[in-house]
Amino acid sequence: MDARTAFAWALVVALGAVTWLLVEPFLSWLLLTGLIAFVLFPIHRRLEPRIGSRVSAGLLAVGVAVLTVAALALGATIVVQRGAELLEGVSRSNLVQRADQLLAQYVGAGISVEPLARRGADRLSSYVGGSASSILSAGLHAFLGFLLLTFVLYYLLKDGRRFVAWLERVVPLESGVREELLGAADDMTWAVLKGHVLVAAIQGAVAGVSLFVTGVPEAAVLTAAMMVLALIPVIGVAPVLGGAVIFLFANGRTLSAAFVIVWGFTTVAITDDYLRAYLIDRQTEMHSAVIFVGIVGGTYLLGPIGLFIGPILIGLFKVTVEVLGVHYGVIPRA
Repeated sequence: MDARTAFAWALVVALGAVTWLLVEPFLSWLLLTGLIAFVLFPIHRRLEPRIGSRVSAGLLAVGVAVLTVAALALGATIVVQRGAELLEGVSRSNLVQRADQLLAQYVGAGISVEPLARRGADRLSSYVGGSASSILSAGLHAFLGFLLLTFVLYYLLKDGRRFVAWLERVVPLESGVREELLGAADDMTWAVLKGHVLVAAIQGAVAGVSLFVTGVPEAAVLTAAMMVLALIPVIGVAPVLGGAVIFLFANGRTLSAAFVIVWGFTTVAITDDYLRAYLIDRQTEMHSAVIFVGIVGGTYLLGPIGLFIGPILIGLFKVTVEVLGVHYGVIPRA
């Protein structure tokens, strides 16, 4: 290797390292943006001939931004309302005074709980005040990540084809291998999204029907929780449905509890088995253990977005090994 080649590669490595330092703080946001762009691109491709590339990309990006803000606002509203109701309930029940009476009755000592409660509240306030800079930093990071999501999503939709063409040009593989690899990666990503994410959302919604029918409190929140839990193989919606059954039995509603049990073992189970088999090709399906590893590892590495990105990354690794292995004769062609 001559000096010019060595210098060129050193420059590429140095600039690559700097680029990584710039991207790494917002890696989760960028991966989420890429995933959303991948899902929305078929819609953009249909809208583009009618309203233009820029208008289509802008409408979809703004739509995602509005939905994200609305979801966050709704979640914050629910938390504030539930917190206010809890504090009001505690205030009405005179919990502190009742605790003093119980201690005096059973312990025989005049220990006052109120100073302890006030001290705990003061410590909590001090902790929140001391963490103000961290909270502000986290808020700023989330705001910048949200801006990245909106603008990068717009440009990925508008110029996505140019980005793919650039990748095809710079990747040092034969054209046939590149096309096969991109096709296999596209199939695998859709398989994971449909067989993992979409099925989980539908399964959680179907399981939530039993909560609404039987009148379980906070059925909407529990249904949303089941949509997330259904992403995790083996565990799925069982913890929420099990808790609902216990709640119904404890309140003497035996028939309602039996309905939730039957609904879970029939309708919910059938939805998972048959819908997953209908939506994805068996050749691109990944084993549940592999998906579980992707979920756990992705969540540990990337945070909540790892629930979706982790299995996709493992799936992309799988198809890359298969395509390159077959092309270079390491793996026999099936």
